[in-house]
Amino acid sequence: MVIYIASVSLIFWLVFSWLSATTNHGETIVVPDFSGIGLKELDKFVADKNLKYLVIDSIYDVKAKKGVVVKQEPEADAEVKEGRTIYLYVTSVLPPSIQMPKLIDRSLRQAAAMITTFGLRLGKTKFVPDQCANCVLDQLSKGKKIVPGDIIEKGTVIDLIVGKGLSDEEVGVPCLYGLSKKEALAKLAESSLSIGAIGFDNPKDSASGRVYRQIPSCGKEAMINMGGTIDLYFTNDKNKLSTMPDTSSVKNDDENFD
Repeated sequence: MVIYIASVSLIFWLVFSWLSATTNHGETIVVPDFSGIGLKELDKFVADKNLKYLVIDSIYDVKAKKGVVVKQEPEADAEVKEGRTIYLYVTSVLPPSIQMPKLIDRSLRQAAAMITTFGLRLGKTKFVPDQCANCVLDQLSKGKKIVPGDIIEKGTVIDLIVGKGLSDEEVGVPCLYGLSKKEALAKLAESSLSIGAIGFDNPKDSASGRVYRQIPSCGKEAMINMGGTIDLYFTNDKNKLSTMPDTSSVKNDDENFD
């Protein structure tokens, strides 16, 4: 009996010793943080870490740097066995392509919503006389007409030609003070208006600029012809923003914008 127990114990000891030697049984390492590492730098990054990596998917983000790791599995600081493969997600080097949607004959509000849904960007809106007020008459990219169904890149800027009707209908001047350029463009589109002259205190940082001056200014009685333009001036200067008119008592009549 003693010999049997000794034999079994020896066998178990030999098996665990073999497992430990061949599979690093019980030995773990901490997963490093791959975020922000470029595709060309990955081999060098893992060279001394006894890990493997595999890029399994790409993610498109117009604002992110191209070709860098944005997600990993397992996550950083997890404990894994040596030689483990880390699965990586990187930002696309090239934006994905989509089919251009048909915006013609839709209202400006519908077209603006579709542009966002398809991952495109709304550019300039030009109003021209037409019996169909607030209807999209044409869609352009970089000044050229773009046909529905054409293959384009996500993030492409789409400019719209919109009918302003054949009447002299007026709409209230919207208050745009404190808005970013993107917010101001959306507000103007809702009002069937477009942007005119644009001024930036700091053109290099225009994305964070806010409207501190508009011509014409808004007010309870301020009106403008549908399809008109409003000049906007943007700044990052807090002193200039603090001098904006108080528009808290101004109420835009949204019923005029439908």
